[in-house]
Amino acid sequence: MKKLLLDSPKKYNARFILAASIVCAITFTACDRQTTAGEPTPPVNLTAKTPEPIAKTRTFETARLGAAIDKFEKAPTADNQSSVKLAFAELNGEIAELEDRAVKTDGATRAEALAKSINLQKYRDAERIRFTKAQIGTGFDGNPPTDSRSGMQKMKDAAVNVGDKVEDGAEKVGKTLEKGAKNTGEAMKNATQ
Repeated sequence: MKKLLLDSPKKYNARFILAASIVCAITFTACDRQTTAGEPTPPVNLTAKTPEPIAKTRTFETARLGAAIDKFEKAPTADNQSSVKLAFAELNGEIAELEDRAVKTDGATRAEALAKSINLQKYRDAERIRFTKAQIGTGFDGNPPTDSRSGMQKMKDAAVNVGDKVEDGAEKVGKTLEKGAKNTGEAMKNATQ
């Protein structure tokens, strides 16, 4: 067996091969298995209770989104739903800014921006699932309740409302004309005295 001398040129080749094999081993064991086009993606179980997502990168936008979804879960109203949608939009804006920074910079700044962007995307996706579950669990779809009256009943009610408004308007005009006539009569009486 031959000894490898540390000062020989072969030591650099051996170190290079060792380093390359370590990098390959780490890379291949750290990769997540991606689904291919032929494999169906597993469905998301919308009925199972999932814990609240935790943002690895905490920002104002992540805190606002979490709070908005919590509020919607407690009171599923159209106002709270619009707050959640706004919070999602603001988080998407933050992700876009980080991606822009990653493209325009390099080195450690780029790596940091990419890492934050990925963390925020994962958080956003987890919160999207939680929000969807909250909407399904409460039966809230954001649409106003439907009016079950028939078309004829709706037309009759609308005509009654219009009639009431015309009657109120005529009454106001009559009172205004009466007041105007009274004021004119008093003014003529004062002028003739």
